[in-house]
Amino acid sequence: MPRNKEFDYEEKLEQARNLFWEKGYHATSIHDIVDRMGLNRSSVYNSFGNKQELFLKCLENYAVLKTEQYRRAGKNIVSPFEALAFTIRDVAEQTYKDRKACLIVRTIFELGNDEPAVASFIKKNAAALEAIFEELIIRAIDAGELKPGFAPDMLARYILSSCNSFHMRYILSGNKQEVNDMVDFLISSLRR
Repeated sequence: MPRNKEFDYEEKLEQARNLFWEKGYHATSIHDIVDRMGLNRSSVYNSFGNKQELFLKCLENYAVLKTEQYRRAGKNIVSPFEALAFTIRDVAEQTYKDRKACLIVRTIFELGNDEPAVASFIKKNAAALEAIFEELIIRAIDAGELKPGFAPDMLARYILSSCNSFHMRYILSGNKQEVNDMVDFLISSLRR
């Protein structure tokens, strides 16, 4: 008779996610994973798959959190432009709270070109985040709150790339004011 799992799957996935986030994919060994999760090797493999499969599950888990964060950020703000601005600021604020680079941004530089499954996932995730920005941009254009003349999809890509640079700048400098100045510049350059 098979044994029931005696652990919280989501909790263990979060532990693994945080380990990958701290150390990176290559520096994390299966021994590190077993130690962090407090499971034996066979439980890790049976429940989460091999290291790459576990990593992809961790990325998916993290991406869901980030996508929900982006969706929630400006949800209750009436002005589409202010919702867009609030969402951009919220990304920077999350960077300060996390005190480390976004897991997906880190993964882009570590594995983006080396692992086709990871690269595919990252592109899909970027498209989902860009779609959130694009919807806010279109609404802001329709409301006459955004400078005209920009293609919404290009502007969404630019904003997401800028948000990724906020992570990098804060990690390099640790200076919230520098990042806030960059955020303010981005937002003011978009305002009509």
